[in-house]
Amino acid sequence: MVFQPRSVEFAAAGPADPPWPRRVRPGFRGLPPYLLSGLRELPCDVYIATGGQAVLYATTGSEAAEVVERLEGGAHLLMRAEDDELLRRSLAAGLPVVLADDGLPAIERSRRAYAITTEVVRPLFASMARVDRDGLVVTHEAIDAVTGRLIESDDLVWSIVATMQKHLTTHTHAINTAIYAVVLAQYLHVTERQEVEDIGRGALLHDIGKTRITTKILDKPGPLTRSEWRVIQGHPETGFQLVTRALGGVPGYGHIIAEHHERADGSGYPGGRRSNQVALDSQLVAIVDAFDALTSDRSYRTASTPFEALRTMRFEMAGQFNDELLQEFIGLLGGWKKLRRGDLRALGAVAGG
Repeated sequence: MVFQPRSVEFAAAGPADPPWPRRVRPGFRGLPPYLLSGLRELPCDVYIATGGQAVLYATTGSEAAEVVERLEGGAHLLMRAEDDELLRRSLAAGLPVVLADDGLPAIERSRRAYAITTEVVRPLFASMARVDRDGLVVTHEAIDAVTGRLIESDDLVWSIVATMQKHLTTHTHAINTAIYAVVLAQYLHVTERQEVEDIGRGALLHDIGKTRITTKILDKPGPLTRSEWRVIQGHPETGFQLVTRALGGVPGYGHIIAEHHERADGSGYPGGRRSNQVALDSQLVAIVDAFDALTSDRSYRTASTPFEALRTMRFEMAGQFNDELLQEFIGLLGGWKKLRRGDLRALGAVAGG
């Protein structure tokens, strides 16, 4: 995560937290208390914002729950920006604790888990962010924790789907795609844990190559030029190379990154390959990738409802996706039989539209 050498603004990410002060001292960042919910002890010193100053509040190793408990209402925790990596590693390691906390309602566990996963993943998707082994390993750890919980218990499946943020950014889209992919893999009875984890990892990192594309192109409201479109078409290969170089070899999910924009009818990129030439898990990720993109707000269009997105994928984009997998995905959302009968209004109700 990149921090500018000046005062910056932080918005509250936790629904129950008080609004963050609009400006904090240079070199510090806001630390929402809910992020500490899965930690046994603080991985770094934390500070409290008082009169425009950052005052030491608790030191490294302090019991996290006690720090949060004695925090007075309206107070704001801060941490040094340079300790960001320490926090990310601790959050990833503590995520299973949050996911398994049966003392919290499923929706609250899901909200916290999603926010923590976002905190861990977001720096990797910053423009031109460094992609190295350490960063990928902690990212793997976070999404594996979510995958493991979804494999072991279905109590969080729909609550975590309901928690998804739908204002499309590269990192939230990555998390959403990974969750949809894991849930669909479970629905299809993919039982090998490593295979499901690779689907989750590949789905999470499928767009990592876009970190090398300028926002001028990514967020362009109008049609892309031919040269701009060639840049976009290069992101699967760029992402594959970034991850392969960082890990020192091709990971088990590398092909998903490389193939997620191939289409069943051969109209995709970068290779124009048909479904019989593309791995099945890559085709699975292609479907959930498109669905989340269609149901998320973008700078140049508003989000479709789930119903509208499924109708677009089934009819307006007919032939682009593996038909059997698409039917299963619609079935997962509870609406394939209704869609097949043409009862689109009923599908909209089932899918949340």
